Amino acid sequence: MPTTEELKQTAFNAEKDLNSYQAKQGLGKKSDSTLESGVNEMVENKFDQPAGLKYGPGSTASGSDHRVIPEDEGGTRDDRNRLPKAGQFKGTGGPEEDVKIQAENRGGDQEIPDLQGLKRHGVAQ
Repeated sequence: MPTTEELKQTAFNAEKDLNSYQAKQGLGKKSDSTLESGVNEMVENKFDQPAGLKYGPGSTASGSDHRVIPEDEGGTRDDRNRLPKAGQFKGTGGPEEDVKIQAENRGGDQEIPDLQGLKRHGVAQ
């Protein structure tokens, strides 16, 4: 297992490489897949430890609740073979708990749904 100093040095070298003129300008030989996709998959070889490179849909971490969670990140398919969306993983308690906390913190606010509103949206029964 690498020490903290070794990890710091690896991170420093990676940052130095990414900030180089060649990396920023895209100079040097490129494979056919790099020319087609615009993604240099050879970056994985620059690290001592295994690294992964993802591109395409779902490759970026975004704050969107509509992002699909792939199976390799813990998404499980439902009975209709659909992957879950990020909005379904908002933490403990689920949407009912979120509404309860909002109602306690923002009492009298007309924007906070009541029990009837929750039933209408399919959150409560």
